[in-house]
Amino acid sequence: MRWVEIYCAPTADSREIWKASMTHIALEGGCFVLSANQFCRRKDYPPPPEYVFSGTEEDLTPDSVVCAGGSVIISPSGTVLAGPNYDGEALISADLDLGEIARAKFDFDVVGHYSRPEVLSLIVRDHPTQPVTFTSTSEKTDGPHK
Repeated sequence: MRWVEIYCAPTADSREIWKASMTHIALEGGCFVLSANQFCRRKDYPPPPEYVFSGTEEDLTPDSVVCAGGSVIISPSGTVLAGPNYDGEALISADLDLGEIARAKFDFDVVGHYSRPEVLSLIVRDHPTQPVTFTSTSEKTDGPHK
């Protein structure tokens, strides 16, 4: 069985909460996560009024930061290996130990040894059905469920 080893997640979201999302993906997927984000200032865009930044300060200067970056590399164990960088344009890098992927699968492997097909399954129907059905081991009644 093959699994994702390196998950690439480009974004324009420079909020700190994005790192939490990337950490969750790394832990849940048992993979390395490389999230690249842009760092840009107002001067990197065409002059006003061709481009309007809604929801930002009214008097943007050419050096005002529009997107603060936050690129990050996270290991399958949730350890931040590089970044996040919010200080300007930068190149981040990290040495990846691919053996860490297998070690992470021993902790939590959602499609491997922790999967329980005898308990849970996913069925995809290609036709309309009732969204909710009731089943019971007791005798079936013709009246509404109470």
